[in-house]
Amino acid sequence: MRKERILAVIMSVLMALSMLPITVFAAETTTLNGKLKIQGIAAEGKTLSADFKNVDTEGLTEDDVTYLWSRKTFDDEAAENAGETPQLKELGKEKTYTVTKEDIGSKIVLTITGKEEKGYSGTLTVTSDEVVDAESGAALETAAEAQTEDASEETGEDQTTDEENTNDHQDNADSTEDTEAAGAETVDEIPPATSDAQQTEPQEEQSEQTGETQEVPAEDTLVKDGQMEDDQSVQADASIAGEDKAGTEAVGGIPPATSDDTYPAENENNGTTEDPSNEDPSNEDPSNEDPSNEDPSNENPSQVTADQIKIGENDSLTPTFSFVQDYTTDDATAAQKTITFTNNSSDTAVDLSVTASGDANQAAMAVWAEQTDAQTNTVTVNPGASATLTITPVTGLDANANPYQQTFTVNNVNDPAAMMEIATITATVTVQGISHDLTPNPNETLDFATAKNGYSAVDAKTITYTNNGNIPETVIMPVSQSGNYEITTEDSLKLAPNGEGRITFSVRPKAGLAVGSYTETIKVATESGFEATTPISVAFQVIKDTATLTKIQQPSAVSGLPNGTKKSASSLKLPSAVVIETTAGNMKAAVSWNVKGASYRQSATDEQNFSVSGTLTLPDGVDNDNNLNLATSIDVNVKAYSPKIASAENNTITGIDYNGVYTTQSKISFTAVGAGMDNTSPRKGDTRYKPKSWTVLNNTLGWDAAPYTASFGLAKSGDYTLKVNFEQQKYDGNSWQPTNTTDTRQVSFSITKANVTAPGADLTPAISKTGAVKTGDSTQILPFICILIIAAGAIGGVVFYKKKNKNK
Repeated sequence: MRKERILAVIMSVLMALSMLPITVFAAETTTLNGKLKIQGIAAEGKTLSADFKNVDTEGLTEDDVTYLWSRKTFDDEAAENAGETPQLKELGKEKTYTVTKEDIGSKIVLTITGKEEKGYSGTLTVTSDEVVDAESGAALETAAEAQTEDASEETGEDQTTDEENTNDHQDNADSTEDTEAAGAETVDEIPPATSDAQQTEPQEEQSEQTGETQEVPAEDTLVKDGQMEDDQSVQADASIAGEDKAGTEAVGGIPPATSDDTYPAENENNGTTEDPSNEDPSNEDPSNEDPSNEDPSNENPSQVTADQIKIGENDSLTPTFSFVQDYTTDDATAAQKTITFTNNSSDTAVDLSVTASGDANQAAMAVWAEQTDAQTNTVTVNPGASATLTITPVTGLDANANPYQQTFTVNNVNDPAAMMEIATITATVTVQGISHDLTPNPNETLDFATAKNGYSAVDAKTITYTNNGNIPETVIMPVSQSGNYEITTEDSLKLAPNGEGRITFSVRPKAGLAVGSYTETIKVATESGFEATTPISVAFQVIKDTATLTKIQQPSAVSGLPNGTKKSASSLKLPSAVVIETTAGNMKAAVSWNVKGASYRQSATDEQNFSVSGTLTLPDGVDNDNNLNLATSIDVNVKAYSPKIASAENNTITGIDYNGVYTTQSKISFTAVGAGMDNTSPRKGDTRYKPKSWTVLNNTLGWDAAPYTASFGLAKSGDYTLKVNFEQQKYDGNSWQPTNTTDTRQVSFSITKANVTAPGADLTPAISKTGAVKTGDSTQILPFICILIIAAGAIGGVVFYKKKNKNK
């Protein structure tokens, strides 16, 4: 073969080799696509990493992207909601990130960016749940492991590692992911990647036809108690259409509250939007059609929603306790209150936890009776079963003017990253100082009048002491120190407190006392060392010979008795004896009062002045030789009634914390307590404040009768105010009538997003117009460039060689 032909073949081969990079250079870069998730629990001390399980980019490895960990604070979220782009604090660029104490209360943001030198472009972003402390994180992790183990037992699948269990549950609560293309412009009608500001909110839903986002109206959604019994969801289309799911009249487009205690759960997607691209058949993964390949964490029927957990009909979420200082453990145990939670799901068990606010055991303790985990205070409730939460006040609390309070939150922890709040319980403990009070009736001297020397017996008189103190008392049997009086009782010496314990003593002079006067004060004391301020006062006189009655003295008038005093001789403080004058000196004669015949009316509210007539019984040894009329009378004054005027300052709202923070899944329950509403025996002129209505989001709902309680939920985060309107009423003697006076009380509170976030949208990749087109192959192109240079040099050499030969 001629040299020229051989050389031509060599040059052709070299030229072909040098052309290979052209096809490589023309290859498009691959844009990151799919849903990025965070693996791990967002808790102090836990290590987070990227989960590429749902990232669709073929061939992508963890080394093909860069990592950026950032912290998103509450203020950052507020700025983001206001349409601004906050500057997040950068935390690191490693593949993993370990959560610190400074992160508690914030959220962790992970952004991965494709390495262009590896043939990838675009970004994926995911936001974690709110970071909790280490203790709460451990509880979440334990609950996650327990739930995964239960699921594995039911399906017969192999157990995964603890880390995978945690990850599976974390998947349910991963936040919105954003995919960004390398460029912002549209190329060949392919839309660019969506920015962070377009992150899907729980109140949005995407069109199945176009994939465009439709926002719910800007007005916040107030979800009243029991609103969505049939629908069990808060849906954007229902909000826009103003459709009333409960079948009741809407207020401002918002359905009113109903009487039951149901609470609307999020929609079947946990309040998130669907990825429109997943509805495109071209994007479907055939493997997903196999049930064995489905991710159980995304199957919403396995989640028990808040409205499926029912609270006992007669159970109070605001239990109250009242004690006297130095109360015992037995006292606290006897005062326990219980709240029952029933799982109305037909096929799914639920794990309920209870956590206390503030310092542990500052007022009360809450423990599940069927508790399965003492460390996390968690209980598993099977379908159709119930769990009982026992609220026990703590001991050792001192008397305080302000009641002690403790708030407990009951959560569904089946999804550890989406703590679904079931109920908020506020326990109130009042501790009173010790008070002693033994009140006698009658509160006067027991006057046995006069007896003639040589008498055989005197009729006994009785006196009753009531324990109006706040602690039980044990009375020491009183004794006459002079020995002149006999004291007996048939009652127990142990007296219950608060007016429930009474003891009656029978007192009389001993028989055979000599001529003279016998007065004495007999003390009444208890084993606690308390001595009644009013002792038993007695008086008795023995005369020597028979005397003749000469005059009956007019008894002193009784005045200033409180209105409503009982119509009886003792209550009206009528004396049991009056002074008589005899030939042997002044003595006392017993008198019987005709109270029934008096004009006094106990129910009257005006001032009353009246007389009570009585008849004397002359003592032994006194004769009525002068035939004097043995009748007498006494003047009595009862003051006018002072109406009980209720103060508006005593109108309160209980069950909701002032400046409290709740989530979009919280069921907020409260009770309106009107001043004077505890007046069960009203009299003319009394006033009270009756709760009439309550307002949230400019929507007002009313009450017709007790109980004055309500529950509601809010579907959007922000600062809110609950207002309750109280109507003043006055009792006219027959019924309560409204006046023109009203009072409004309000409580400010905040709503934050629940720890259930939407998955990132599967965005269409865009091709960048800027910069050189990058290869998808990692092959080094330098050798090909060298071959091209050699080929060009060879061609030049051949041309030069031919020209040289021609010149010869």
